[in-house]
Amino acid sequence: MAQFSRRQFAGLVAASSLAAPATPIPTRRLGRISFQAGILGIGAQHLGDDGVEQSLVDRVLGEAIDNGVNYIDTAPPYNLSEERVGRALKGKRDKVFLVSKVETNARGDAAYQIRDSLRKLQTDYLDCVHIHNIGREDRFPKLEQALAKDGTLGALLDAKKQGLIRHIGCTAHMRPARALPAFETGEFELFMCTINFVERHIYNFEEKVLPEARRRNIGVIGMKVLGGPLKGPGARLTAPEDYATTLRYAWGVPGLAVAIIGIRTVEELRQALAATRAYQPFTPAEMTKVTERGKLLAAQWGLVRGPVA
Repeated sequence: MAQFSRRQFAGLVAASSLAAPATPIPTRRLGRISFQAGILGIGAQHLGDDGVEQSLVDRVLGEAIDNGVNYIDTAPPYNLSEERVGRALKGKRDKVFLVSKVETNARGDAAYQIRDSLRKLQTDYLDCVHIHNIGREDRFPKLEQALAKDGTLGALLDAKKQGLIRHIGCTAHMRPARALPAFETGEFELFMCTINFVERHIYNFEEKVLPEARRRNIGVIGMKVLGGPLKGPGARLTAPEDYATTLRYAWGVPGLAVAIIGIRTVEELRQALAATRAYQPFTPAEMTKVTERGKLLAAQWGLVRGPVA
């Protein structure tokens, strides 16, 4: 399997950090949404962490946009992420597809979360709002209520009619089958799920859910492409030999439009941009080796995000 040595990878990162913006990254259409998204997206959770300076967020998002990154994902529980992203996007809002989330069964509470996100992000519309981790039974114990007109989905539909949001999506970290009833409503245009070459052998959204997403032309966003559980240090795919491999795997998943990476620093952004520009699909032999390594690591990781069913 073709991999980068540490020296080669450092060279790619250095090349991506030239003062003049490089060629914009490749783009893909977001399913049936008429938007060409850069295949690398920014997960802005860690930009909301305690101690992060606004100047860093401004620099990260500014450089990302200059290089063709135009998909930014945030959410209300990400500490100060929405506020900082909103300030960083002043004068740049029209350059990005901006996504946030709701995480409640109650229609009124979901409506409040949407308006609060608009306020924090300093925008009059969101390109998409996801129902956040529909696989969580503690958050959505009755899935039918979340998908009801008087529940979470009802609030999203109202917001869409009012022009507050343009598209509706959902995310899932675990319990893949719970995404399918959402698709059946016909209202969901984006789906974000865990995609990496290890969890392919644990949760397997690739075979359990993504064929239906493709059939319905729902745009697919890959998250957790570098691994890692919800809490703690856990299993990661950040070593040079795994970093490039896991991104190549994600971008090779049929129907995937964008791979989200949680960015903390300018250096992490440049590393991600380097891998994006170096992307080449796997050969059959490379895919065989990736599959074997993924199965081995999956046995070590276990259920890092919770139940499969």
